[in-house]
Amino acid sequence: MRLLLLEDEEPALDQLRRLVLQFYPAGTVVAECQQVREAAAFLRTHPAPDLILSDIELLDGNVFQLFHQVPVSSPVIFVTAYDSFLTQAFEQNGIAYVLKPLRYEALAAALQKFERLRGAFQADALRQLAALATPAPRYKERLVSKARTGIYLLEVSDLAYFQLRNGVTHAVDQQGRSFVLSESLGQLESMLDPAAFFRLNRSEIVHLRAVERLVPYFNDTLIVHLKGQATTLTSSTHRTPELRKWLLGN
Repeated sequence: MRLLLLEDEEPALDQLRRLVLQFYPAGTVVAECQQVREAAAFLRTHPAPDLILSDIELLDGNVFQLFHQVPVSSPVIFVTAYDSFLTQAFEQNGIAYVLKPLRYEALAAALQKFERLRGAFQADALRQLAALATPAPRYKERLVSKARTGIYLLEVSDLAYFQLRNGVTHAVDQQGRSFVLSESLGQLESMLDPAAFFRLNRSEIVHLRAVERLVPYFNDTLIVHLKGQATTLTSSTHRTPELRKWLLGN
């Protein structure tokens, strides 16, 4: 833990150093500054400390001048006898405001708050790094249908459902036009975005955008009515609970 202390009174500085190192026995005080210009010079030429503990009034002026002179990225715990700068403190990297006379319990509470915030920030940063390290899966955006009349490029977003007929996979678009595909339904299931497409049974996959309504049927199955089409699809018994959750989740 790298600590920067800003305090203009020697006895108060000695006390602050002693108490903060009581909380962080392995911590390092990288600098102690009594003036705004000293603090600005340090921050311009050194890596940012993990934490700054600062009085409000220093020998050459108000510490808030520091934030106008150099970029300050470190969190700040303000330790001061003044209670009139609270709002300004939290506008300038402040995470805690400890009033003098300084007591270890009050300082420790502020440092514990810093630790909680630091832990939450590190966890969030790790999650973001993990997300960056794991690329999002890429799903098919278009499919190819080969017919005697030519080769058709099908936009996946325009398709209403896929159906297995006599062992041949067909893609049906929103207008009801059918196209033969070379992929099996199993292959399609792995290629399509599961947030948009659902496997209803062994022979049908439906697009969420194409679903108009569901009608309960026997043996806990559901009849799936499609928008603008006379064709209906049917969920299998064991897929019905997942279908309900899938629709509610989307």
